[in-house]
Order: sequence, then C-alpha cells, then structure tokens
Amino acid sequence: MKRFVLFLMIMALLVLQAATFSVEAAEEDLSSPSTEKTKSLTWGRPSNIVDIGLGYLFSMNTCSWAISFPDQNGRGKSALDFKGMSGGMPIVSLDIKHPNSYVSLSIQYGKGQGSNGDGTDSDYLSNALYYQSRFDVSEETAFWTADIQTTFASTSNRRWVFTPFIGWQHNEENVTMTNGLWTTYDGKGTNTPITGLDSRYDFTWNALRVGVKGEWELTGARPSGIVPLRLKSQLALFPYMQYSGRGVWNLRDDYKKDPSFSHEADNWGFLGMNGAISLVYQPLKFLEFEGGGRISYFYIQGGTDTTYFSDNTVYTSTLDEVKALQIGFFLQMTWRF
Repeated sequence: MKRFVLFLMIMALLVLQAATFSVEAAEEDLSSPSTEKTKSLTWGRPSNIVDIGLGYLFSMNTCSWAISFPDQNGRGKSALDFKGMSGGMPIVSLDIKHPNSYVSLSIQYGKGQGSNGDGTDSDYLSNALYYQSRFDVSEETAFWTADIQTTFASTSNRRWVFTPFIGWQHNEENVTMTNGLWTTYDGKGTNTPITGLDSRYDFTWNALRVGVKGEWELTGARPSGIVPLRLKSQLALFPYMQYSGRGVWNLRDDYKKDPSFSHEADNWGFLGMNGAISLVYQPLKFLEFEGGGRISYFYIQGGTDTTYFSDNTVYTSTLDEVKALQIGFFLQMTWRF
C-alpha cells in the first residue's frame, strides 16, 4: 500500500510538470500565427533577491530495518518496524537569488518531534518466528536541504516556470522505544511485559538530490505586477545515498551501550524521492502564503551490521534494507525582499 501511494504521488507530480508544458504549447498555438516565430522560453526572469519563509509541517512517519545472518539451518533474520509516529515540525527556508534568477541558493531546515507510534521487533531462526515484541515509539526528527538551481520561464500571459536543481539532503530520525511487551518468546505465544525498556535507534540519511521545481500562474497579473494565485510543485530524486544507523539496547547486558550495534550502507541507483505540491496566494508584493502536501521516501540495501559485545568481541552480519516514509501537509508564510 505504501509503495502504491508513493507511486501515485510521483505520477501526480510528473503529470503536473508535463501539464505546464502542454498548456503553454496550446497557448502558443492559439495566440500566435503559424508564420510568426516567437521565443516561448527564456532563461531567467526578474526576481526579488531574498525570500525568507517560516512554516510548519504536520506529518506521519514510518521506518524500518532488517538484517540477516547465518544460523544452523540457513539464515536467521531480525527486523524492526516503527509505524504511526505523528507530529509537527517548524521549518525555516531561505532563498538567495540573482536579480534575474540565473542562479540561486535554496536552503531549508526543520526540527520536530513525533509520538503515538508503535513498533515491533521480530527475530527469525531457521525461517521461523522465534521472538517478537511490541512497544510504544516516539521520535525526534530533523532535516536540512541545500540546492543550487537555475530558472527558465515561459513568455505567455500566464507563465509557467521551470527550475532544475542539484543539491544535498540530510535527514535524522532518533527513535525511542518504551513500554514493551513480549508476544512471542522461544517460539511460543505470550503476553509478558518487558520491564524497564528504554532503548533507542537513530536513522541518519544523506542523499544527493537532483530534480525540478515547477510553478504555474493560475491567474493573470494585477496592474501592480503581482500574480495572486499560483500552483507549485517539486520533485527530487536521490541517485546516491549514504546511510548510518546506531542502536542502544538498554536491557541487553551482553551488548555495549555506545552503541550496541551500528549500520552502514551507501548505494547508487533510485534510492528515494522528495516531492511536494502546493497552492500559493500572494496578496502583497512582499508577502505570500502557501499550503500543500509533501512526501519523502528513503530506501537503501546491501549494507553492514556490526554488533559490539560487552566482552569486546565484534560480530558482523548483513544489513538487508532500511526504509523510511514521511507523508504530511504544510503551511508557510514567506517574506520577499
């Protein structure tokens, strides 16, 4: 279901980007004689120098990881799933632009908390479920992005704007597990409380971003030059990803505590995306309001799991995969200078 929702979001963003080109082409065909050659696309457009935005993101987060290791009858597996963490995050944004938008720097930063989640820890030996526990989950999360971009704009009355960019994205999710309950122990069903559970796992993602931002003017410009209503979209793909995970299992006396184990991976390929679609209302030249939806997805596989035991021995196994999904909506106010 999550992959289906992700696919629909990507397709919707791609369709929106394509629609701006289609509408522009239709306008050119209707408004210009076939014998008249006009320039329909220009590099850059007149712009303010600085945009400062303050917003808030309401989101639902899920994330998971799985490792595998050899056992007596094949391979064992350990998997953790964290679901339903909901919360909010203030977001600050800064755009610094060339006066004609030939080049610009776009930065975002956000930090917040999530709660009311639940998680499962499942261990399989010889392909059979041997241990499983459930617990409550809360998190602290943060991210930042930095993009270098340029701008192309149409010359029609209701312009569309096409902004390709390349940049870097950093995401953190620091998950805390409490109020545990064994549901399977030694292969048998049970409902046994786990006293004193206070473990944590930290997800850290670093990704190369390549993508495009689009903007479509829904109304004509006022005499003041302000276009009051616009539609915006953004799609960034992650062709390269670095991942680092750290776990501290407070009830395992046989594990060290700083950390108990670590996960490392880096891959090239399609390793996730970040997308957004929003409606912008600009009542004044220096002020605009924006609201819309946002999605982020991270995925990596083929890494290394390293466990640190209290007797100073180290055990290495395979990090099969790590995933994280965030879906939410945001509101933002931007001052333009």
